[in-house]
Amino acid sequence: MKEESMVENILEEVLRRVQPGEGERREVLDFVERVTVGLNRRLSEAGIEGEAQIHGSVAKGTWLSGDRDLDIFIVLKPTYTRSIFPRVLEVVKEFVGRGWVEAYAEHPYIQAEMEGFHVDFVPCFEIRASERPRSATDRTPLHTRFIKERLKEGMKREVLLLKQFMHGIGCYGAEVKVGGFSGYLCELLILHFGSFLKTLEAASRWRKGTLLDPMGHYRGRERECRKLFREPLIVVDPVDERRNVASAVTEPKLWLFTAASREFLKEPHLEFFFPPATEPYSEEELGEAMRGRGADILFLLLKVGERYVPDVLWGQLYRAERALRGLLEEHDFKVYRTAVWSDEGSNHVILFEVERGRAKLHMGPPVEMRDMSERFLRKHLTSGRTLTGPWIEGRRWWVVVERVYKDARELLEERLREEGGKAVGVPKGIAERLQDFSALMNEEVIDIYRRFPGFRVFLTDFLRGRPKWLRLG
Repeated sequence: MKEESMVENILEEVLRRVQPGEGERREVLDFVERVTVGLNRRLSEAGIEGEAQIHGSVAKGTWLSGDRDLDIFIVLKPTYTRSIFPRVLEVVKEFVGRGWVEAYAEHPYIQAEMEGFHVDFVPCFEIRASERPRSATDRTPLHTRFIKERLKEGMKREVLLLKQFMHGIGCYGAEVKVGGFSGYLCELLILHFGSFLKTLEAASRWRKGTLLDPMGHYRGRERECRKLFREPLIVVDPVDERRNVASAVTEPKLWLFTAASREFLKEPHLEFFFPPATEPYSEEELGEAMRGRGADILFLLLKVGERYVPDVLWGQLYRAERALRGLLEEHDFKVYRTAVWSDEGSNHVILFEVERGRAKLHMGPPVEMRDMSERFLRKHLTSGRTLTGPWIEGRRWWVVVERVYKDARELLEERLREEGGKAVGVPKGIAERLQDFSALMNEEVIDIYRRFPGFRVFLTDFLRGRPKWLRLG
């Protein structure tokens, strides 16, 4: 009884902080009405058959207090083709006046700063639920309608709790940088399980390949569904059975949510929702943290001349991270962890935590295999790279040899000088625009640490390692 009361108190406190008050609701909805009415007038004057509509969390009443991001969709009649998009965007630019940027995802859209709000103006086509979308954003109005028709007022509170929990543990957002849970996915989880706590109870038992099918599109055909969708979590889109709403959820973020759900149910506290701000290490503390690790931290600083849309940028950086980790492992470096930081401008860092030492243990053949053993002995008894051995342990020959590359920095520098690392899998977009790079080891990173506050927080969190919500028993 006491535990139930404690959980209730925690959830009430979270809602007190994240549920928009009446004044904020009025401010947001008044702004939305002014924008949609004004833009619809401009579209009509331009002879464009379409309607500006609010979508996303504001349209569904599931936005978190303080969230100033709005999604205005220009829903166009299906008689149009994509060739209408430039005309629509010109109308939007004229309406906004200043402070806009043309961005690109699957097709171009406008981002604008207006009266303290960040607004995305996105063109799409009107479609019915049974129709195949003609652009990636066509389903959004159908998603809004589906949620509004089914999400009862009380359940909106549960959505807010789930969204804030996801924010707090670091897995909210379907953008490439995060690889987590979208707002629409959070809403579907609440609809499916009924409440925040029931969602956590279910998530605490999830396994790879968990399948949720709210509308039963694949009832009796679950095997077919799992063949179609290969992602670690499958949530079939109620309005389009060909789409997995959870396709953006990466495996690390899936297990992060699962682990955090288990821990909250075991030991609930507010830090799951509102983690304390990171106090970056002082320069002295940073040095001590690095020296005491028994591993090297290698920082690859990349200067890429061209600005990218964030999703494209992070996709390229993560691909480069995987390629370079593979290169290190291919050359017998034991990589403990990797991470990526970017200011989303021209400064990017890929970080590798690598086992120290110039030596590696090399396994030879079983002694009973005479010919292979003789070749192994001949090679390693005469090699200048042999440091220890050969010796017999168990049934095999073993030897300790010096690595071809004495440290990871030497290897990365050599390969990146060859066409920006294209040959080892660095994405073409980064490799061709790599104007400058430098590889720093351990405390050599101190100048970068001083210059970028965001990097100080990132590196401190990396070195500490443990999630802020994870407490000792």
